[in-house]
Amino acid sequence: MKNAEIAQLFQEMAEMLAFLGENPFRVRAYTQAARTLADLETPIEAIAAQGEEALQALPSIGPDLAAKIQEYLRTGTLQAHSKLAQQVPAGVLEVLRVPGVGPKTARLLWERLGVDSLEKLQAVLASKQVLGLPGFGEKKRQRLLENLALAETATQRRPLGAVLGQARALLEQVRAQPGVLQAEICGSFRRYRETVGDLDFLIATLTPAQVLEALVRLPGIVDVEAVGENRATVFLQGGLQVDFKTVPPAAWGSGLQYLTGSKAHSIKLRTLAQKQGLKLNEYGVWRGETRLAGEDEAGVYRALGLPWIPPPLREDNGEIEAAQAGQLPRLVQLEEVRGDLQVHSRWSDGKATLLELAQAAQKLGYAYLAVTDHSQSLKVAHGVPLDRVQARLREIRKVNEKTGGRPYLLAGAEVEVAADGSLDYPEPVLRELEVVLVAVHSHFNLSRAQQTRRLLRALEHPCVHILAHPTARMLGVRKGLEADWEKIFRRAKALGKALEIDGYYDRMDLPDTLARQAGGMGVLFALSTDAHQLDHLRFMELAVGTAQRAWLEPAQILNTRPLTALLDWLREVRR
Repeated sequence: MKNAEIAQLFQEMAEMLAFLGENPFRVRAYTQAARTLADLETPIEAIAAQGEEALQALPSIGPDLAAKIQEYLRTGTLQAHSKLAQQVPAGVLEVLRVPGVGPKTARLLWERLGVDSLEKLQAVLASKQVLGLPGFGEKKRQRLLENLALAETATQRRPLGAVLGQARALLEQVRAQPGVLQAEICGSFRRYRETVGDLDFLIATLTPAQVLEALVRLPGIVDVEAVGENRATVFLQGGLQVDFKTVPPAAWGSGLQYLTGSKAHSIKLRTLAQKQGLKLNEYGVWRGETRLAGEDEAGVYRALGLPWIPPPLREDNGEIEAAQAGQLPRLVQLEEVRGDLQVHSRWSDGKATLLELAQAAQKLGYAYLAVTDHSQSLKVAHGVPLDRVQARLREIRKVNEKTGGRPYLLAGAEVEVAADGSLDYPEPVLRELEVVLVAVHSHFNLSRAQQTRRLLRALEHPCVHILAHPTARMLGVRKGLEADWEKIFRRAKALGKALEIDGYYDRMDLPDTLARQAGGMGVLFALSTDAHQLDHLRFMELAVGTAQRAWLEPAQILNTRPLTALLDWLREVRR
């Protein structure tokens, strides 16, 4: 699956073109194409095999980019990328990926101070040499130091959703190998942590040597770090580390528990085992030389006197104590979600028509889909201006007539919250919408008190239903807003309004820790994908995974409700 490889090349081309001061429309074309390929779950090879028309049917892929995709698939190289790489200093791309360092700043840093690596950037920021450059002040220097630390952390861990397709494709290859009896991805991936450092694969087999020899030869593996009797470490294109661990079938369950973690959860389990005169390791639960359990994971927990604990809970955050007391939550499941409560169409910055969205939702078995295009002031997202609102509402109604409301498209909007908490559409327009989400996309540096007042004012508007991606964070790019979240959660509860868990892979917002806090206070949640193209609808899995990590049950989730109950709630909020 070459999706990630080509996406990376296109993204690097966009960054190099921007650095060289090329046409911004050309830069944007490569950026959008990179996002399309990164988000694509279907192997690009399979689409390319259908011909140029199939490639050009993908969002943001025109004839020129389709030809470049074919070139890479045919030759393994991209000539246009190689030419650009000769013009841009090595290491500049790393510098460009630091939040706050745009192409002009990167070029200034390189031309004046020779900055062509993160190490050199760190040095000139720490020594204050940058203060002699145009546009640089102490405040900007401090901000870039903070952002540099954020960027360095981001290179160590990747958003879960960014590796989801690649990991699943590799898992299918692993399961197809002769001698592999069972295989699963464990670690942070299985626990639905928002980021992963590497991928841990567990394989049950009776022939570990032969299986590992086959695994390290799989397509997409560019480097083999080590191969042992029951373990191998390899690297994929793009630098993602993969660890293969084999166990005999009798130790599948204990290996699964061990490799899933977390470390803190496993340590507490081992301590619990020791108190009972038992030993727990990756090969089973033992009393002396006798293995009491190990073949299946539930049996491992049962041997320790516990019910099976779902992987998203395994963080030593009270789950073992809850299991001992018989008080584990009945976590919401993906199949219980009846619809998506934030998607975007071509009316703003989405890539799909309203009808295409309805058809995709129908394939997923959804009863409804909230179409929440951006409001007018978010120009970068082509927000819907006031004079186009009615036309959009009419088209939504026409699609519902055409489909018989199966699924039902909710006429909504993601309405921009100004710095003072006022909303982007006037109240008469908001009242015509069936569902109103409010969101922050600007003024991230307001004080904690200002952000709190801003969000409270937005929530308190009588037409508002849901606070979307509340912290406005972007994983590896931007920290979340500083606000008094307990105060905001209390007010949302009192108003009967909902908070969103946005499953889009670089948001995952609310984060699980804050979502658990809010859930414990009785706040309702809306799960969404924030989809901007049809393929994004799969990110509902990440929203559900975050909800599970937050200990949320189905009754706490709005979109586990049938359509009639959801519509009743939407009307009730406005009363």
